[in-house]
Amino acid sequence: MSNAIAAQQSNSLTTADTTRFEEYLSYLGLPTENIIASLPERQKIEANLPAFVQSLDPKTRQDARYLSKFVAGAAIGLFDASLNYIWNEVVLTLRKKAVVYGLDMFFDAATGGSRRDLYQTEEDLAGLKDNTLINTCRKLELISDIVYTKLMHILTMRNDIGASHPNSYSINAFELLGWLQTCVSDVLNDQPSESAIQIRAFIDNLKKSAIVLDPAAVKSMEKPLAELSLQNTDNLLNSIFGVYVSDKTDAIVRKNISLVSPHIWNKASEDVKYKLGVAIDGYKNNLYHDKYQLGSEFFDFCGGNKYKSLESRIIELDGHADNLLDARYSWDNYYNESPHMRHILSYIASEKDIPLERAQKIIKTVLICRVGKGIPYCEGVSPAGKPLYDKFFSMLGDQNVILLLLAMHSNEVRGMLDNKICQNNMVNTIHIVEKNVISDRIKEILKYLKTNSNILHKIHIDSNYKELTKNHINWS
Repeated sequence: MSNAIAAQQSNSLTTADTTRFEEYLSYLGLPTENIIASLPERQKIEANLPAFVQSLDPKTRQDARYLSKFVAGAAIGLFDASLNYIWNEVVLTLRKKAVVYGLDMFFDAATGGSRRDLYQTEEDLAGLKDNTLINTCRKLELISDIVYTKLMHILTMRNDIGASHPNSYSINAFELLGWLQTCVSDVLNDQPSESAIQIRAFIDNLKKSAIVLDPAAVKSMEKPLAELSLQNTDNLLNSIFGVYVSDKTDAIVRKNISLVSPHIWNKASEDVKYKLGVAIDGYKNNLYHDKYQLGSEFFDFCGGNKYKSLESRIIELDGHADNLLDARYSWDNYYNESPHMRHILSYIASEKDIPLERAQKIIKTVLICRVGKGIPYCEGVSPAGKPLYDKFFSMLGDQNVILLLLAMHSNEVRGMLDNKICQNNMVNTIHIVEKNVISDRIKEILKYLKTNSNILHKIHIDSNYKELTKNHINWS
């Protein structure tokens, strides 16, 4: 009988003599309240912990030193210490998941801007705060949204009621057991989602590619890529951008990225596109010339120039407008204008994308090209450029239509409008822009111009026209 009692006592968490421990703390003049959990709370742990531990795989238990430490803390009643032990294992496990997923992709999602270069190796994971680590794992689907919510709650409680923080709150047994189950079942014994594994495999295969992908291979990728969640699509776009601008990436890999990235770009969110635009600005400002050039290439083949920062768009559009004007007045302009106009349109998908600081210059330059040279062949307008010019003018609303009228009255355009062919081209342009006009007065102005198209070159001195436009154009 005495041996049975001894065996029962040896398997009990509640036999630890906490009274003597508290007396010793008191003897040292140290606090004793809210340090050790009460006997009833420890008894709840004792009653429920064995069933949970026995439910774990034997191999899991064999190496689970963190569980031994958890039990040791619970035995003496230091529940906050037990929580720390299990939480530290969660952090280590999440870091392992990051390594399995791929450190480059993980750090791309976790950090940004100039800080990204500080994170390269597995040791650098320790530099991430716990909440950043958890949030990034959620973004990459290494944990689910539900697990993320649970872990953030546990992290908050661990930080706010831990041993290192003064507080009057004590962890109760059922809370501790619930957090233990969440950490073990949902994190320590969990595997990354299928999507996360697929993305890792996709990036790895892309980085190892030794031949250029054929059209059929690129086409076959579109469906599985389209089925990714928006968050995973954003993460993938962010990662392949990082691979493209890396100085370690060879030409074939970059070529393959250029083939698949436009499809990923079209499925990604606006937010990640603007963030990549900021990244390109960072390369430029920090004198990473090669990365800036490669990033700009990436935006070109993805059709993403409108997502660059306003400052960059102003500077680059200004240069493209100059190039277009040079092509217009150079030899063989019919063939040389369209590439520059395509560059301009790559920054402008709608009227709101036209920077106010360069709107007048761009509109004037495009109008010079659209009015043409006044010769019969192709009506004096580049055949390849004409639909591009018309596409641009079809975006303009009331405010920019006024800028179009100012451009029409400029010396460069007005000097061509005594030519019948150029007059017709100007009228065709008016037909295009008037479809978007809201103001009745501007509609009236455009109608007057069409009615008097034979005097467009001198209509700026017409008294009726000046009266009609006085609210929009300063004639003094």
